[in-house]
Amino acid sequence: MPFRRTGRAAVTGVTAAAVLAGLSLTGGADAVADAAGGLVRVDQVGYADGAAKEAFLLAGSPVSGARWRLVDGRGRAVAAGRTATSLGRWNAAYPAVYPIDFSRVRTPGGYRLVVDGAAASPLVTIGPSAAVFARPAADATRFFQAQRDGADPVPGQLGRGPAHLNDAKAAVYDPPAYTDPDGDTVEAAPGKAGGTVDVSGGWFDAGDYLKFTETTSYAVAALQIAALRTGAGPASALGAEAQHGLEWLDRMWDGTTRTLYIQVGLGSGTEDGSVVGDHDVWRLPEKDDTDRAHPFLRNRPVFRAAAPGSRISPNQAGRLAADFALAAQRYAATGRAADRARAQGYLATAAQIYGLADTGPGQLVTTVPYGYYPETSWQDDLAFGGAELALAA
Repeated sequence: MPFRRTGRAAVTGVTAAAVLAGLSLTGGADAVADAAGGLVRVDQVGYADGAAKEAFLLAGSPVSGARWRLVDGRGRAVAAGRTATSLGRWNAAYPAVYPIDFSRVRTPGGYRLVVDGAAASPLVTIGPSAAVFARPAADATRFFQAQRDGADPVPGQLGRGPAHLNDAKAAVYDPPAYTDPDGDTVEAAPGKAGGTVDVSGGWFDAGDYLKFTETTSYAVAALQIAALRTGAGPASALGAEAQHGLEWLDRMWDGTTRTLYIQVGLGSGTEDGSVVGDHDVWRLPEKDDTDRAHPFLRNRPVFRAAAPGSRISPNQAGRLAADFALAAQRYAATGRAADRARAQGYLATAAQIYGLADTGPGQLVTTVPYGYYPETSWQDDLAFGGAELALAA
């Protein structure tokens, strides 16, 4: 395995955020075979009553007009139809995927989707957004609270305390050289690029204490979408957690010098142990600020995407623009004059970042090293940022 991080969930926090945003389409353990030897996939989180409602038939072989029915708790069909054109293959086992749309059903309740020759799907919930997404949103909010870094932790079940207060004056470093282009062991300590920056707060990444704009930008977007869908205001637990992540992203972006910082902390050290990184020591995060034996744990480096004033990798630019545009929407929705002014500021930040997107990139900028979270697509990120900017405006 090239990285000591390998084997963990790719983006633990983001996975939780995707659940709370209601973005997971799955059949679960009781997904069932249809007449063509396939699976019925539904969103087990549920569907908002006024939103689009789509399921998928993953067929083991092409079918012609398979009949489907959405039945309520009494077994009555409330919607029915036949599958139309396949969207294409899922994989070798399921060469045809058929969408099933029941968006016209708006009555709250529990339903099952039945396809001819197959047992029913898992239970499907339809209801108001606040009801459908409230429980997963609350669960994921508690997860993010447990990952908080900085001066204002939520103690919770882990009894967390303040950590990495030294991040408030973190020195900026150049990326290190690695012994293997596919690994994260460094040849030597990274060198200072000059200057310090306040990068305190934010959330730990999946299983360690590093902090990345790459993953946080996903999580902040999902938290804010969940807040908008459930009607959770800025003062709610969900709104406050979204704000905690957003404020860290705001610190990672310097609008005056047009500098994007992308990472706090050094992943791994040298092979001989002369340089120690985050992955090399098992410890509590609260201990790092006073760790005199390991300078890169006590005073963690911050890495930037590029030199000040450079254009921004479009994957990061798109998601960050979406984050600040979503914040503008959240605060504008309160109707308070002070919040409206705040919303205008967030909208301006979103527009500034979006306008600096580099639409002719080479390798996208993600993390240090790049292989922690590699990305190869960016048009979707810019589309996301553009859509949220338009909604905010």
